[in-house]
Amino acid sequence: MTRSLCVAVLILWLTGGTGCKTAPKEERQIWRQIKIGDLAPSVKENGRDRAKFLATVLMEVRVFELPGENVDQLDDLWRLLSPKSVYMSSYNAFTDNSFRVKSGRIEAWEKVQQVLTEVGAQRMATLSLSVPDNDTSDMPVADLPTGKVIAFVGNDLSSQTVNVGPGSLVLRLRAEPIPWVRGVRKIIAYPTYTLPTTSAIPQLRVIARRNEFYFPPAAFAAQMGPGDLVVLGPGHYTGEQLTLGGLFFNNPLGGLFFDPAKPNPPQQKPAARLYALICRSISD
Repeated sequence: MTRSLCVAVLILWLTGGTGCKTAPKEERQIWRQIKIGDLAPSVKENGRDRAKFLATVLMEVRVFELPGENVDQLDDLWRLLSPKSVYMSSYNAFTDNSFRVKSGRIEAWEKVQQVLTEVGAQRMATLSLSVPDNDTSDMPVADLPTGKVIAFVGNDLSSQTVNVGPGSLVLRLRAEPIPWVRGVRKIIAYPTYTLPTTSAIPQLRVIARRNEFYFPPAAFAAQMGPGDLVVLGPGHYTGEQLTLGGLFFNNPLGGLFFDPAKPNPPQQKPAARLYALICRSISD
């Protein structure tokens, strides 16, 4: 796996080689004017940033787990949200990878929370991410302590695999300003295999970045302002961790879940994850 392979995949993706015949034309509009090199986070050269950022998006991420057997009961949650303002390069590839995403407003959160409670979901973590304009921030998803083969569906709907070493799977978020609108950003999110490094040496970070692998078929973009939210979850529950969707959403070890409709004690069950991304503020 090389950096050139990643770039080739993204070039194919961004130039429209998706293999999706049914995706609406407007879904591809939001991807225009995205530069390949911009998808990677900035690095410092000689102790200085390549660019200075005057604006930052503050995102709050709420991570939930629910019994895997209850994923099919999330229809009420998806009905509370809308597919509008969320875009993919290939809708078919996105769903074939068992990803599902919709958007809404924070005013709907009480009803969303009610549905999550009804299906036995529990909040596992709350993260705060600062995403500067034209830069990225990573939301951790899964640790990969050993090398493994990840299977996924490509934009042409073919079955593909990538062999990665020890590292991490993250959801990389990038903020793009919209020139004609203040207080709104285009948030681009794409699953990424990466090698986390805390080294202050720019050359080591560049080497680590060359071994990253992006998964464009599971990428999405949304226009967001303060109070907007996006919910990302599994299309269905598989219980495995061999595929991109399985790694992203499945927790086979599971946890203790209490069924409010039954007097039984909590039971250990395999779990599925769901992520709520909320735009808290934008500093223009």
